[in-house]
Amino acid sequence: MKLSIASLFLICFSNLFAQDSLYTRKIIETLCSKKMSGRGYVNKGDQHASAFIAKEFKTIGLNAFDNNYFQEFEFSVNTFPNQVEVIYNGKTLIPGVDYLLDPSCPSLNFKGRAHYMSAQSLDSAEQYSNWAGKITAAVLDTFNAKYFMDAAINLKHYVSDPRNQLIVKLSNEKLTWSCSQKQSKVPVIILRSDVYNRDTIAIFEVKVKSIFIKKNISRNVVGYIEGSKFKDSFVYVTAHYDHLGMMGNKTIFPGANDNASGVAMMLNLAKYFQTNKPQYSMVFIAFSGEEAGLIGSHHYVEHPLTPLANITFLVNVDLMGNGSDGVMVVNGTINPEAFQMLKKINDKEKYLPEIKIRGKAANSDHYWFAQSGVPAFFFYLMGPYPFYHDVNDKASALPLTNFDQAFLLFQSFISKLQNQ
Repeated sequence: MKLSIASLFLICFSNLFAQDSLYTRKIIETLCSKKMSGRGYVNKGDQHASAFIAKEFKTIGLNAFDNNYFQEFEFSVNTFPNQVEVIYNGKTLIPGVDYLLDPSCPSLNFKGRAHYMSAQSLDSAEQYSNWAGKITAAVLDTFNAKYFMDAAINLKHYVSDPRNQLIVKLSNEKLTWSCSQKQSKVPVIILRSDVYNRDTIAIFEVKVKSIFIKKNISRNVVGYIEGSKFKDSFVYVTAHYDHLGMMGNKTIFPGANDNASGVAMMLNLAKYFQTNKPQYSMVFIAFSGEEAGLIGSHHYVEHPLTPLANITFLVNVDLMGNGSDGVMVVNGTINPEAFQMLKKINDKEKYLPEIKIRGKAANSDHYWFAQSGVPAFFFYLMGPYPFYHDVNDKASALPLTNFDQAFLLFQSFISKLQNQ
C-alpha cells in the first residue's frame, strides 16, 4: 500500500508526540516519586529534584553558565522530618486527610482536653472567669477571621501553661497545605470540622517534632541554547520545580500538577528548541523556593546570569495538568501586543479551546521579572482538577488533557517572538 506524503507526515507527527507523551509522563512520575520526598526540604528532596533536572538539561544538550547548572541561594524554612501523630479521643487521625499542621507549627508533645470556644463564649466575662488559667488547649472555628484572631490573642489569658498551648482550628474547607519561612510560638492544627464532635469532651494527644532551618541552601537549575543570529538577546522559559515536601516521615505532598507538569513542559520546549535552533538565545530555568514565596526567582533577578535588559520575553509555565478549558495568560493585559499575537496563533491553529486574559499578579515566578521591566507571561492551563497543595496531587491523577496542544501553542508563540 502506498502512502501519501501527507499521510506519512501525520504518522511521523503522531509517533513524535507519542514519544513526547511518554517522556512527559516519565518526568512527572520521577519528580513525584518517593525519592523526591515532595521536592521540599525534608530528606533533601529539592536537591534530588534539582540534580535530576540538571541531568536532563545535560542530556538535552543545554549549555551551562560557567560549567555549572546550579545557582545556589539560602532562606529559612520550617520542616517536619520526624514522626507526626495526632490522636483524637483515642482515634489516630490521618495526616493530610483528617488534619494538617500549620506550616509554622513548632514542636509539641501534648496530651489533654481541648475546650471548644465559640464566638459567644469569647465575649462572655463569666466564661472568661471560669476558664482563666485552667485551659491547656482550645478548639476554634475558622469561619470568622476576626473571631479566630481574637481567640488566638486572648487564649494566652486562659491557658494554664503557655508553653504547652495547642490551638485546633476547625475548617469546612478542603485541606490545603503551604510552606513557611517562620516558626511560630503556638502550635496550631487544622482539623476537618466533620472529624470533630462538639457534643463530646475532646481529648487530644499530639506529638510533633519540627526543625527550623535558618539557612537552608537550595538551588535554581539554569541552562541555555545559544542563538543562531541574536546571541545577546534572550527568550526565557521557566517553571518552578519545588513543592511542599513532607509532613512527618510518611506523608508526602507529590506536587504533580504543581509543578512537575510545568517542569515537563519546560523540558519538552528545551528539547524542541535544541533540535530546532532559535535565532535568539534561550535560557531555561527550573526555580526552587516558589512555594515559600517566589524566593528562587527573586534571587535570580537580583543575580541574573544574563542582563535583564536583554531579555526580550519570558514564558513561565505552571499547572499544566489539564487544559480542557484552555489557558490563562497572566500579564496579558499589560503585554497586549504579545497577547494578540498569541491569540491569533490559536485562532488560526485551534490548539486550545480558549485563551483567557488576566492582569498583573504575584502568583508565580514571572512576577519579579515583570517588576524589573521584563515582558513576561505566566501560563496555566484550565480544566477540572480537584487536587491542589494536597496529598492527592499525584502523577497518576493527572489527565494531561491538551498538554500536547499547549506545547504546540507555546512553541509557536516563542518561535513567532523570534521572527518578528
